[in-house]
Parts: sequence; structure tokens; C-alpha cells
Amino acid sequence: MRHRKLSRRFSRTSSHRIAMMRNLSISLIEHEVIKTTVEKGKELRRFFEPLITRAKEDNLHNRRLVISELNSTDAVSKLFSDLGPRFKETNGGYLRLIKAGFREGDKADVCYVELTCREESEKELLDEAVLEEKLEAKEEVKVEEPKAEEPKAEESAKEEVKVEEPKAEESAKEEPKAEETAKKKEKPKESWWSRFFK
Repeated sequence: MRHRKLSRRFSRTSSHRIAMMRNLSISLIEHEVIKTTVEKGKELRRFFEPLITRAKEDNLHNRRLVISELNSTDAVSKLFSDLGPRFKETNGGYLRLIKAGFREGDKADVCYVELTCREESEKELLDEAVLEEKLEAKEEVKVEEPKAEEPKAEESAKEEVKVEEPKAEESAKEEPKAEETAKKKEKPKESWWSRFFK
């Protein structure tokens, strides 16, 4: 019985568990959204949310404590410079788990773990602007297409006439091919094992 044993073990040693939580936390700081199993996501909340609480107040002591947990100076610098001030007014609940179905291989519950206060990067905003421009360009092209279709109808009729003549020649070529396929079908099928006993 596991009475009063609170943490999830994940069938790993303690050092492996801590390393896994560090890696997930660093990825979450870097990308602000990660995809993982539901159980790991719930355990990540217990590991990561105290770090954000520390990052709200930027001083040497808090930085040293967070560096000892994460072992990554790049992630800690982003945590204190960007994420800490962003969550200054928030009291807890820094992460959100969004369930995303089941994994293909082992049908494990999968979820997205994301920060509740996410800022869209400039790149995403630029991508959206580019998509809007492309949509507007397509609408302009659709308006112009009906005018150009009328002369194309006459040309397509001429092309159909030209295409009909070579088809008769091709049908004559196809007849010998049909005979070859009939010969292939007439051959008795050999078993898979017969090639080893010749």
C-alpha cells in the first residue's frame, strides 16, 4: 500500500525523475507550450510553479535557488527577465493542461502544457499577416477568372479534337499488352517455398 506517498514515480530512479522534470521545465520556458503525457504534466506543475513564484522577485538568492533546480543559466535568465514579470499579478495557476487524445503507440493520455499568460511572438503575428494577404490575393484572382474562361472554352474544344486522333493509335498499341498480361495470368503461380527447393 502506498499510503501517504504523494509523488508519482514513473518507474524511474529519483535522479532520473529530477532530470526529466528539469528537461520538461527548460523546454516549457523555451517554447511556452509542450506536449507530454497527462501524468507528467500534472507532476510538472508541482515542480515548475514554485520556480515561477520565485522568479516574481528578482534577487540573487532566488536566482541561485532556481539555478540549482534547473541547471540552465539560459532558461533561468528568461524565467527572471520575461516570465517572472509577466506573472507578477497572478497568484498561482501558472500552467494549463489541455488534453489532446491518446498517443498512437501505447494509447497514453496526451496533453499540451502551456503557460496561462502567453504572449504571441512577433513571428506568429507576421505569419498571420502574410496569410491574410494571401487570402486577399486569392479573392482578387477569383474575381478575374470568369472573364478569362470564355476564350479558353474554344481552345479546349480544339485541343479535344487533336487529342482524339492519337487515342486510336494508342488503342492499337494496347492490344498486344493485353495479350501479354493474359500470358502472364496463364502461368501457374509458384509457392513461396518453391524458390528454395530448385
